[in-house]
Amino acid sequence: MSKKSSHAELVSASFYRPRNKFGVTNKISLFWKIFSPILLIISVMLALTLGAEKVSLAAVFGQGDKFENIILWQLRLPRVLLVFITGLLLGGSGAVFQLFFRNPLAEPGIMGISSGATLGAVIASIVPGFMALTGKGGVGAFISPVNLCAFAGALGAGVLVTSLAFSRSGKASSVMLLLCGTALGTLYSSVSSMLLLTCNKELHSIYTWILGSFNGRGWNELIFILLPALLSLVLMFCISGPLDLLTGGEKSAAALGVEVDRLRVLVLLCGSLAVSCAVCAGGTIGFVGLIAPHIVRKFLGPRARTLLPFSMIFGATLLLLSDTFARVVIAPGELPAGIITSILGVPFFLALCLGRRK
Repeated sequence: MSKKSSHAELVSASFYRPRNKFGVTNKISLFWKIFSPILLIISVMLALTLGAEKVSLAAVFGQGDKFENIILWQLRLPRVLLVFITGLLLGGSGAVFQLFFRNPLAEPGIMGISSGATLGAVIASIVPGFMALTGKGGVGAFISPVNLCAFAGALGAGVLVTSLAFSRSGKASSVMLLLCGTALGTLYSSVSSMLLLTCNKELHSIYTWILGSFNGRGWNELIFILLPALLSLVLMFCISGPLDLLTGGEKSAAALGVEVDRLRVLVLLCGSLAVSCAVCAGGTIGFVGLIAPHIVRKFLGPRARTLLPFSMIFGATLLLLSDTFARVVIAPGELPAGIITSILGVPFFLALCLGRRK
């Protein structure tokens, strides 16, 4: 076990060269390990207190009046928890995809899963009688049919791409998965656009959902996604060790005892579950799964044992700040959180890239 671990560290160091390439020092790493949880706590507090109606910090700690308690417990808290979990899932799945495919541009939407979720939501919105049929009882009465079908669409898209993992083994299979995921995602988007053109009535609501919004979400959505979200997070941590061994390539990882085909299925399974829960909670929110791992890699290095948990923390922080800003910038109106993640994320991401070039 010690020989395998030391070999894995040598392979990881030779592939990424974190200390030389990124200039990560022990002091910088320690600072960010301490600062990032503090920033997350601050983001949670801001999300709980700010909005169209402000809630005092005293109410957060159980000392508020009746009106503040209603806002906090029935509206604000479930939404904040949903945003928090969604950020964890998007940041973590982005890190897992980047580690597995060894591609810095890999992110949760690269496999067409988000587009599959959009197609499911569009079908639920425009098919005659579908909303009434799913809303009569069972799960459809517990959660919005649009969110339910988005979850099913994302999961179905993930299962379809995962099935391709058994067609071949080796590096060519991973490349094929990327290509097939991109192609299927384009197909899902085209079908969604075609369906939307036939029904203008639902265009605005679906467009808002596509942009990514947590407006109107509550305890039902949180309870619905909680179990699959926890399963996805557990799977991510379980495969973090083999992902470190994979940094030198699939052949090197196989020589070290990693079952690459099994790992590929687990990566796609936890990624599919993560994106399915995320789109059910807040629609198709982009960019979080791409930028969060880059921030962590810049300041903490590329090892999976730090990249994965801190990508989750930064993903949750970014999404919490974005959703809070979306609620207050045009209050009492509200912007989709997905717009804010792009506005905040793109300049910062470009600054990281340009700074790295220099």
